[in-house]
Amino acid sequence: MSHYNIHWFESLHSTQDYLKNSFDDSLPKWTVIATKEQKKGKGQGQNVWESGKDMNLTFSILLYPNFLQARDQFLITQILSLGIYDFLSRYLSNVFIKWPNDIYVGNNKICGILVQNQIIGMEYSTAFCGIGINVNQTGFSFAPNPTSLKLELDKSFDLDILLEEVLDCIRIRYEQLENNLISDYKKEYIEKLLFYNVWSKYLYCDTEIMEAIIKDVDEFGRLILENRIGKEIIADLKQLKFLF
Repeated sequence: MSHYNIHWFESLHSTQDYLKNSFDDSLPKWTVIATKEQKKGKGQGQNVWESGKDMNLTFSILLYPNFLQARDQFLITQILSLGIYDFLSRYLSNVFIKWPNDIYVGNNKICGILVQNQIIGMEYSTAFCGIGINVNQTGFSFAPNPTSLKLELDKSFDLDILLEEVLDCIRIRYEQLENNLISDYKKEYIEKLLFYNVWSKYLYCDTEIMEAIIKDVDEFGRLILENRIGKEIIADLKQLKFLF
C-alpha cells in the first residue's frame, strides 16, 4: 500500500499552482501532484524550470508541518534537500546541495526545489513543496548548466518507479524530523553544501566580487560566509550569486 496520494496529469502549467489552487483541509498530507508535462514550472524569483514532455519528474507535495514553529520553516527546505540528496546518491557520486535549495552533480544542476508556506499566526500550517528532477532529458534550450540522470549514466529510467523512490527518501527524512530523531540534520545539510569549507568566488549585493568560504547557515536559511580578511558575511538569496 502506497503512503502517498499521487495524482498524475498529462499536462499542467505548474504542479505547485495546481496544488495550492485545489487545496482544502480535507486533502491528506503526502498528496502529490505530478505531471508528464509542466509548461510553466516555477523556480526562485522569476525563474522558470525547463522540462521536456515525458522526460522528467515534476511534482509537488502537500505537507502539514504544524509540529514546527513558523520561524523554523527553513527546516523543510533542508529536509527536502537531504531526502533528494539521499535519492540521487543511490545512483550518482559527487552530489551536492547548492544553497539554499538546488541539487547539483559536480557543478551542474539536476534538481530544483521551491517551498511555498502557509503561516497562520505563529503556526506553520502548510507547505507546498515543488520539486523538479532532470531524469531522461538530454537536450536543454536555456538552462545554464543542466544535467540529468540519463546524461550522467547513459540510461533511461521509469518515472513512476523513481517518483515512489524519491518520495520514500523524503518521507524518511521528514518523519525523522517530525519525531525529533534528527540531532544533526543541520550539520548534515551544511556538510553536503556545494563549496562548503572551500574558498570560492561570489558576487555580493550585485557590486562586490569576493572570495569567501561557507561556514554555516542560520535558522532563517541565510548563508554565513567568511572572507579572506576574516570578516563574517550573512547573506540571503537576493544578496549572493555563485561565480563558477
